[in-house]
Amino acid sequence: MKIHEKIKYLLDKKGRGSQKDLARRLNADVTYLNKWVKGTKPVPRDYLLGTAFYLDVTVDYLLDDNQEQPINKYIPLIGVASYDIPTNNFNVENKEYISVSAQIDAMHSYAVIADNNSMLPDITDGDLIICDTSKPLLDNRLVHYTFEGKSGIKRINYQDDGSIILLPDNKDYVPIIVPKEKNNHHFLRLARCVQVNKNL
Repeated sequence: MKIHEKIKYLLDKKGRGSQKDLARRLNADVTYLNKWVKGTKPVPRDYLLGTAFYLDVTVDYLLDDNQEQPINKYIPLIGVASYDIPTNNFNVENKEYISVSAQIDAMHSYAVIADNNSMLPDITDGDLIICDTSKPLLDNRLVHYTFEGKSGIKRINYQDDGSIILLPDNKDYVPIIVPKEKNNHHFLRLARCVQVNKNL
């Protein structure tokens, strides 16, 4: 399958308006993009990574005519999850990307690197944490948070008064209390941790 056939197939799977959406994300003219889909113009190399990211596949998959099924996808690595270092760089431009397995929802996922011992023994320094912004934030689940210039991995605990407590597994660390009035997207960013890749 040629690259334009793969792009057309994957755009069709995303449904009506996907070509316009991809063009907008790439800051490309939709008429010009339509020529890639038809195969009358080659996909510019500058747009390959953005196209692959939008379609939840790898660049290698798009370029390899013999690879019929996507194996891996790419997600952005936005930084380090440490209590002292904010990881609020959620913009996907100019960022390192990592390859993840096909079952990860690349459209809603990103990765961070753990950088403290607050979640010992399950998460240690250097572990790669895959986070998904579309998954429900269930009580007592691991989440990546950004709050008041700090960021990290904690266990979420909802309180009856509308506040949230972000709990460490390691009792040497103190919980973070998010009051009800700051329990919103303006102050608190949350994503569920869906996979921990151990730093071996």
